[in-house]
Amino acid sequence: MKMCNSEAMKAVKELEEKKKNILYIENTRSRISYKEGEKKVQTNYEYAATRNSVAEIDERIRAIKHALAVCNCTAVVDDFGITIGEALVYLAQLNAEYDQLDKLSDHNKLSRTITYNGVIEYTECLYDPDEIIKEMEALHRKICKLQVSIDRANLTNYIEV
Repeated sequence: MKMCNSEAMKAVKELEEKKKNILYIENTRSRISYKEGEKKVQTNYEYAATRNSVAEIDERIRAIKHALAVCNCTAVVDDFGITIGEALVYLAQLNAEYDQLDKLSDHNKLSRTITYNGVIEYTECLYDPDEIIKEMEALHRKICKLQVSIDRANLTNYIEV
């Protein structure tokens, strides 16, 4: 069955949710309590059937994730000339850089405080916070462009599962 990467990722999430529900049912219906002399309340829980269902779901998830991994290593993201996998790593790196710049942008070029013993202390940034803000804007545009390129690649590349 052919599906685009985005469909495959959604299919994995649906399968994981289905597995979670099966395990919830197993955890709530795999044991019964009753008092001596009472009739046991039967549930429709079957150990072997549950294990088989979970194994089938896990097998399907593995197949989809493997196909996605292969695609991520081979499919190229337009505008950047790198694979989807590289683009995902690059996106994480750019976001980390943005977070660091965000911390740097919080400071004033020069600030003054008075210490506990009344001495005036100056703190000067060794960079221009206004330039940091400009860099952040450019970096934000680059992050958005990369994210859109990744999304486009995930919609236009198909895998066989």
